[in-house]
Amino acid sequence: MTPMKKILFVGRDGTLLVGPPHNSYINGLEQMRLVPGIISALKRLTIAGWSPVMVTNQVSLGTSRNPRQNYDLINKKLFEVLSSEGIQFLAVYEDVSTEGDPSPSRKPSAGMLDEFLKKQSIDLANSVMIGDRATDMAFARNIGVRGFLLGDDDWATIADEILNAPRKATISRKTRETDITVSINLDGTGSTRIDTGLKFFDHMLEQLGKHGRFDLNIRCNGDLEIDEHHTVEDVAIALGDAIKQALSDKFGIERYASERIIVMDESRCNIALDLSGRAYLVFDADLTREYVGDFPTEMLEHFFYSLAQQVGMSLHVSLSGKNHHHIIEVAFKGLSKALKSAILRTSTDLPSTKGVL
Repeated sequence: MTPMKKILFVGRDGTLLVGPPHNSYINGLEQMRLVPGIISALKRLTIAGWSPVMVTNQVSLGTSRNPRQNYDLINKKLFEVLSSEGIQFLAVYEDVSTEGDPSPSRKPSAGMLDEFLKKQSIDLANSVMIGDRATDMAFARNIGVRGFLLGDDDWATIADEILNAPRKATISRKTRETDITVSINLDGTGSTRIDTGLKFFDHMLEQLGKHGRFDLNIRCNGDLEIDEHHTVEDVAIALGDAIKQALSDKFGIERYASERIIVMDESRCNIALDLSGRAYLVFDADLTREYVGDFPTEMLEHFFYSLAQQVGMSLHVSLSGKNHHHIIEVAFKGLSKALKSAILRTSTDLPSTKGVL
């Protein structure tokens, strides 16, 4: 599957280049100055997976007031400078209409991007717009991305905020058997609100949020009058989808959690995982009791299997102990600690030689 692109939409004058005086244009290389901080900020963002796209209103482009030759020469020099630093722009879009007679392509309208958004696979949830005007922020809202106003903050501050933004996702999943909503913040504080209709399962999912420091809200209305299977399975599917969406392209994460040992009284969990994009489960546990509370113990392995499938992770779990409550609880605590380690942002690189996870 082709990965979705995170796009960094940026204006030109006043955003990449120091803006000209009011009602005039940058009309020569001698007038061209880069906005302070753009090179280091753009390098950080492109390394972390954002692809820059220029979107600019250029009134009177091609006239004596704003000659096309000067505009193209300045762009050529700008992109040469940025390219020498490893910063490659994916595309350039411009509109030449006026405020008094705007075209559908003039910002804040999003017409200039109609074909681009149709042809490209864009991750709008993680794409952003950086500009220096209110019209840029309105443009961001019109295309459905987060907007950053240069001037309120500088390039370095904006880059920090983009790179360190909380990783969040909300998934709604409705079938004939269950109606589920899951919201997760992987960079939260461990706040949880869980209601699946299965009290022991709720208690285990609370462990996942609390010890992984994930903010986790889960609501499930399932067909418990039939049995518990659909509720447990579908919660795992929706939770896995939410984790996968929140991780996005996985740039900067640690990826692996090498073997971790978690104990709870007499019970022990050995767990390791790899957020590889490849789903696999190795599960070893001897559970002889049929239920703990209202939770069927046979569903523990199936929960881990369904979660691994949806997240796309290789997961190895080995459990031992005597008290079945402890065995199941230490499994969820082990999973929380392993996930917490694997999703840590420790760089801005993609932890794969393939170029995609």
